Amino acid sequence: MTINEFLNEMVDVLQTEEDLNMDTVLSSLAEWDSLSIMATMAFLEKNFNVKTTMKDFREMKTIGDIASKAGL
Repeated sequence: MTINEFLNEMVDVLQTEEDLNMDTVLSSLAEWDSLSIMATMAFLEKNFNVKTTMKDFREMKTIGDIASKAGL
């Protein structure tokens, strides 16, 4: 998966209309809540075979942090 494909998928996962980039701060997104965290966890596991915890997400600050966790 390319970075652009990842960003497009994250728009769907987060159900946002925001233009996302690697520097997008998660806390700045109105859609960033516990449900979107759970959806992101499922997305990472399904597409990248990466298991995450809530602790991981407390440490993630940007979309780029999520991409790094996915190995991109």
